[in-house]
Amino acid sequence: MSAAAVGILKRLKVRRQKQRTVLAMTWRCAKGGKEFKELDTFYRAIRPYLCVAQVFGIMPLSNVLSRDPQDVKFRIRSIGMCFTGLFLLLGGIKTLMEANILFKTGLNAKNMMNLVFLIVGIVNWLNFISFARSWSKLILPWSSLDIMMQFPPYAPCKHSLRSKLRLIGCVVGAMAVADHVLYYASGYYSYMHIFHCQTNQSRVSIGSYVEKEFSDIFELLPHNMFSLFYGFWLNVAFTFLWNFMDIFIVLTSIGLAQRFQQFADRILALTDRQVPDALWYDIRRDHIRLCELATLVDASMSSIVFVSCANNVYVICNQALAIFTKLRHPINYVYFWYSLLFLLARTSLVFMSASKIHDASLLPLRTLYLVPSTHWTQEVQRFVSQLTAEFVGLSGYRLFYLTRKSLFGMMATLVTYELMLLQIDAKNQPDLCA
Repeated sequence: MSAAAVGILKRLKVRRQKQRTVLAMTWRCAKGGKEFKELDTFYRAIRPYLCVAQVFGIMPLSNVLSRDPQDVKFRIRSIGMCFTGLFLLLGGIKTLMEANILFKTGLNAKNMMNLVFLIVGIVNWLNFISFARSWSKLILPWSSLDIMMQFPPYAPCKHSLRSKLRLIGCVVGAMAVADHVLYYASGYYSYMHIFHCQTNQSRVSIGSYVEKEFSDIFELLPHNMFSLFYGFWLNVAFTFLWNFMDIFIVLTSIGLAQRFQQFADRILALTDRQVPDALWYDIRRDHIRLCELATLVDASMSSIVFVSCANNVYVICNQALAIFTKLRHPINYVYFWYSLLFLLARTSLVFMSASKIHDASLLPLRTLYLVPSTHWTQEVQRFVSQLTAEFVGLSGYRLFYLTRKSLFGMMATLVTYELMLLQIDAKNQPDLCA
């Protein structure tokens, strides 16, 4: 058989699988007497965040306003992809300009923070493009599982997935906005002091600070409102992407963990009961589908998880080096500590949320280990082996896993590393007017 024929058969197989998934979703909704739009699915909960992400060229998906997940697809020729291409072009120009300035003035570990921030942003845009390409393969089986777990024998959750994701998004989003506002406030007061040292003038206009803040933009573009809007808009986009990267991992982790928790609750309800092999077989088959979904999510998000953790560790190390640095204004202290603590909290939230997936996947073992030997059948043994055979959760290319153990190990390493750097970096504080 020719390669072209094999390719056609594979595409037809994928199309048939999608059609079967859609039919199964429709049948389950009709059987439960509910519309798909009313169900507490992950797609329904994550859709508002996907809509906001489109504004900044993240996750370029077409028909993202649709309430039907099968309508949301990745297309090269789409408005979302145009936004992404625009941000990549403008962001790439800004990154090259920043790199040129640093190479001229001298590159070191302390002044390259902004360059790393821009490079990570470009990489993340590319990572989310890759994730958007696999969105259709991911969301259809996920929605099918969501529908299956809306009806018995699975018990409904105490709090809906939509409310959980909304709460997390609003709280972290508000804290991120506060962090961004404090960044500009701290920068303005710092520039005001430098301006006073150089000119002996106590008043600094907003225009002077803006010219200094976006000096790289004004080297290429004239001083006008368009250039100012371009610089501010791009800065907000990079900041949003940096925060959205962590928030998206948290939201995805909560969505997966809730389904594994529902599955575990079903098993825990069978404690001290005689369960026939046919039921164990059905349960084990549902678990296989859950694990396949978790594996698919992990494979699609490995690059995002890896960049997120690596970037957070780098920024924490960079900021922790300046803990004992004397600052001029109270607002500088407020911004520094707020930014550092917010980053630590956000990183911890990523690990703690993702660790719940693995924890929930092991909960059925509590019931299985209580099965008496007289009822220990081959199906039970297969189920136990299935639960313990492979790690279930998110990882960074399988190099590390997002668990509580990894979080505390990372924190211990950071503390040791910072103590070493603080000893090496024992030098005089620079002149604040320099």
